Amino acid sequence: MKEALSFSEEKKWKPISEFRCLVAGITVDPPGTNFGPRQLFHYEFIWIMEGDATVTFDKQVIKAQEGSVLLRRSGVSDYYEWSPSKHTMHAYVHFDLDPKRRAMVSKNWIPNFRVMPPNDIFRPLFGYLLALEEKKEPLKSQLMMPVLDLMLSSYVTGEVAVKSKPANHLPESLEHVLEAIRTNTAQNPPPTIRLKQLALTAHTTPENLCRLFKKYLNLGPLEYTKLAKLDRAANQLRRTSLSLKEIALATGFYDAYHLSRSFKQIYGISPKEFKESPFSEWLTQKNPIIRTLYKPED
Repeated sequence: MKEALSFSEEKKWKPISEFRCLVAGITVDPPGTNFGPRQLFHYEFIWIMEGDATVTFDKQVIKAQEGSVLLRRSGVSDYYEWSPSKHTMHAYVHFDLDPKRRAMVSKNWIPNFRVMPPNDIFRPLFGYLLALEEKKEPLKSQLMMPVLDLMLSSYVTGEVAVKSKPANHLPESLEHVLEAIRTNTAQNPPPTIRLKQLALTAHTTPENLCRLFKKYLNLGPLEYTKLAKLDRAANQLRRTSLSLKEIALATGFYDAYHLSRSFKQIYGISPKEFKESPFSEWLTQKNPIIRTLYKPED
């Protein structure tokens, strides 16, 4: 393997107009789903945040474990098989490169994936870039492009280690309730779940459970449950040919009208517009439940 970039090479790493971020976001994939194949003529970083996946880049098969970061190069045909036993969450950023950066990234000694150490600079940078995606221009690009530039530099050189920091976890009782909600909403159709029932799962009172949810997730328990159903509906819209009525009944909504109304309140567009959008993967992050699944460290 070659050594890190020389100083003369690093001097070439300067932002220009061809170097730009196209879209970034987070997607949660249900167990056993797949995506692709597709061929895109720009670049992409993929961070496996939870779960695992079997990823194929052209003919290379990658067993991507939790914490892995993949670099998909321009023109590569990619295909993803997500974990068969649990949901998988991944973050992504699509970007274009100027010729000098493109030449650096295309060097054959740079791997298509890296298994990041427990403490690394790349994933916190990725989290910051995802937060910047919500900013408005010109501030968005002014902050985002130096971050993406540093992500590229750290990935290419492999210099990603930082000092350790304790992880931030949800209380065990809250984790039990979230698992109960996920189990409930995965059923077809999901049975009605009540606040008192969720409180019993956490061995607490409904009032205290609401306080816990508000403190750690900024959502109520039943609000979280409804958002989980909408997230499942969004995934079915993306991945199946089921009618809106069938999806409504499968995800616990009274009918297509009630699903459509709730869906538009959260995603900002109708289910039909969502299904037809080439950016439906990115639009899934408009559901606040996605952000509760990834909570950055304080």
